Amino acid sequence: MADLIPFNGLVYAESLKGSIGDLTTPPYDIISKEAQKAFYEKNPNNVIRLELPMAPEPETPESNRYTRARADLDRMLSSGVLTVDPVPALYPYTMTFKDPLTGNSRKIQGFVGRIRLEEWEKKIVYPHERTLQGPKEDRMALFKATSCSFSQIYLLYPDATREIIGLLAPKSVERFRCTDSDNVLHELGAVTDAATLARVTEIFRKKSLYIADGHHRYETYLAYRNYRRSLETSPNPNAPYEFVTVFLAAMEDENLSVLPTHRLVKSIPGGAKAFLQGLESRASIERFSKAQGDRFLAALRASNPQETVIGVAVSETDELLLCRLNVPRGEGVKALDTYWLQEAVLSPLLNITPERIRTEDLLRYDKSDRSVQEKVFGTRDYALGFFIRPVSAKVIESVTQRGELMPQKSTYFYPKPLTGMVMAKL
Repeated sequence: MADLIPFNGLVYAESLKGSIGDLTTPPYDIISKEAQKAFYEKNPNNVIRLELPMAPEPETPESNRYTRARADLDRMLSSGVLTVDPVPALYPYTMTFKDPLTGNSRKIQGFVGRIRLEEWEKKIVYPHERTLQGPKEDRMALFKATSCSFSQIYLLYPDATREIIGLLAPKSVERFRCTDSDNVLHELGAVTDAATLARVTEIFRKKSLYIADGHHRYETYLAYRNYRRSLETSPNPNAPYEFVTVFLAAMEDENLSVLPTHRLVKSIPGGAKAFLQGLESRASIERFSKAQGDRFLAALRASNPQETVIGVAVSETDELLLCRLNVPRGEGVKALDTYWLQEAVLSPLLNITPERIRTEDLLRYDKSDRSVQEKVFGTRDYALGFFIRPVSAKVIESVTQRGELMPQKSTYFYPKPLTGMVMAKL
């Protein structure tokens, strides 16, 4: 099924091992403008200049953020800041962290490799959410300019016995390690033993893969592959652009941490009174004052997983509402709170339909329940906040195997591999 290959990683020079924390960043799509500027100032060789380049002023077709990324890449390669590993490898990657919801210590053991790009229809790599066009255009321009992949797509694979990590871990040689701003310890190793690599790649031929994070990039890599093929008279089926760099973790790993992504709504069509009347007709509601935030969140987390339960913060009434929705909860996507939030609340009560979400800026997303409360009750920037319960990683498999897609931002896997630990040429 999955065609996994070792690869010659594009990495920072061994002499920079001690400062790898100053050279790497979180994933590009969670970096604010302020953080982008801070990473630029942190180190002239920080990977931000490659993965999320700042636009020059003025920005023109001849001089733009993507040409800047190419120039910085060429500079880092020619000066020896970046090098290509001489021997193909798979790269074990461990993240040690405290669970934001429970405070418990956890360790995720995965690895970085490259897999052959396959269309969704082949049912080798499964998506679990819909994508938007804007992010794809940005990434496509970056790939065309740099012919490089600076970060990994996050994939899950079935491995109940942890066979793969059991093979890789004893053969791994440490390459880089650092602790990020969230106090997550990131450790990258490399396995070059030919027999081990052959065994792991053979096992993967029997596996299906599930995208945890990186749907936009995966679809963009497919488009980039097709673009590169169009430039060749006889395309090489094993050319680097036929593969995508991925971080792979076992779906059954009990240390996987899937956080909820909450929703924020700027305004209420028809006003709060009409919205609340509509909500009361669709749910059993338990009310909390805004001062009872801790009690409200504890009740949400302790709610029956067999019921469809969401939380709502209402700015106009200074209330927190625990809502048990009266909906026909079922299998697959119909077992998700985010599905019923969309179907029973957002669409009928606020006219925030999936079609409008794809084309209009109607929702804001926030991983922090404290932040949602501050934006609704403190700054009053938003009229409503919707709190979501976390789901398990296994839900992704059950939904995708049914050929269904989750609403956007139904899952947030935490933590994520750092950008810049190991990269690849396309």
